[in-house]
Amino acid sequence: MRLWIVGRAFFAFAAIASLLGGVVPSVGQESNSLAADARIAGHKFALQVCAACHVVAKDQTTRPILKPPAPSFLRIMRRPSVTEAFLRGFLRTPHGKMPNPELADFQIDEVVAYMLSLEQKK
Repeated sequence: MRLWIVGRAFFAFAAIASLLGGVVPSVGQESNSLAADARIAGHKFALQVCAACHVVAKDQTTRPILKPPAPSFLRIMRRPSVTEAFLRGFLRTPHGKMPNPELADFQIDEVVAYMLSLEQKK
């Protein structure tokens, strides 16, 4: 009798676990999804905010107002000295002729994720 109860409980647990396995993403899938969401949000943000001065994407519909424009995001990412840490520091502080963007941490995360995705497409 006791073996039957243990076996039945195990079967119920296994059934629930298998059902949840199809619904709950694994850690790898979840982190890939979050990274993709950050890249997409960074792309949208860059088109809204950064495109006034930079060419940020191939699908950009407006031209930068600066003459000549600031370096394109792709050109920036082709510089050997540009790293994730560099981008984060650069976006947190005033620099050169560029006004201080005063971005929130999540905006920096998104823009950096987008810019790093450009580097991968070289």
